Amino acid sequence: MPADLRHFSINAEDVERARGFYERVFGWDFQPWGPPDFYLIAGAGVGGGLQGRREIVPGARMLGVEATMAVEDVAATGAAVERAGGKVVSGPFHIETVGTLIYFEDTEGNIVGAMRYDPRHPAAASAPDATGVVRHFSINADDVSRAKGFYESVFGWTFEPWGPPDFYIVRNAGASFNGALQGRRELKPGARMIGFEMSIGVADIEALVREVEAAGGHMAMRPVVLPTVGTLGYFEDTEGNLLGACQYEPGATFD
Repeated sequence: MPADLRHFSINAEDVERARGFYERVFGWDFQPWGPPDFYLIAGAGVGGGLQGRREIVPGARMLGVEATMAVEDVAATGAAVERAGGKVVSGPFHIETVGTLIYFEDTEGNIVGAMRYDPRHPAAASAPDATGVVRHFSINADDVSRAKGFYESVFGWTFEPWGPPDFYIVRNAGASFNGALQGRRELKPGARMIGFEMSIGVADIEALVREVEAAGGHMAMRPVVLPTVGTLGYFEDTEGNLLGACQYEPGATFD
């Protein structure tokens, strides 16, 4: 079943503090929508939300962002998840004017959303070389081959080996960004990522480092050069979430 990354959510203990952080670092615009302490994010290149932190699975604290895939049929997706060795952990439930949503847990313990969007709901897109927008996501896996089989079965994604062992590029998970599957590692000791990692494209990675630290966050991994791709670092925001930022080379591709 085809699926594109369509939405991400940032969870926050203090929503206003997190809003100030991302306004300063990336210049994103936040628009209140629906329940209290919930904002839509404009300017991130894909639909985004900022919300008070909650646990989709009790005891599982999301340290990355929540990723939601657009699918044609949530019931069929849920059935495919179960057949592939995962499980549906929440929903389905309907969000007025948006669509019908479930959350599932994959074979690696990652929590992911799947949404059948209302046909009237706008789809966001960004230019391939845009900055300040989502450019890349990564799936962390304890067993990369097992995870590869899961996402091939559920979403029909194709995986191509690239670079180091147990690293694959996802080719058909969205038109405006790349995806990857990789062995799990801890960006912060003892902090197990149970969502997807997101990387934001930036024009100047050293300026990003300064802005993150001035806004109350810190770098979890200082920038490193990835040949043919760009310079990548990971930061921890004011809420303990870990995200990547990459100054991409012009026309960078994972070929």
